[in-house]
Amino acid sequence: MADSDQHGMRSLAGRARSVLSNVEQDDRFKQAAAATKDAATRAQQASKDVSRRVTQEDAWEELRADVEELTEITRAHHALIVDLIGRVAELEAGSGAGPGGGRGG
Repeated sequence: MADSDQHGMRSLAGRARSVLSNVEQDDRFKQAAAATKDAATRAQQASKDVSRRVTQEDAWEELRADVEELTEITRAHHALIVDLIGRVAELEAGSGAGPGGGRGG
């Protein structure tokens, strides 16, 4: 009985191979396989494009943050310079010296 079971399994496997071979030779199968491969290729490219866009958007966000930080630093430096100019003017007025009339002039 085990012999007939093995023969049945071989027979079933042979029929399955035959069916698969016939399906693989079918034009509709070939067209479907080609369409599936094309769709997979396009999906892979789309995935890469989305990843690249996300990476670029992240880079732009970081750049915007850096620009904002530099702008704040520039504003602070400008305020310090304006304050220093005011202090120098006060010191010159208090000492009676005119602008540029210090020791070097």
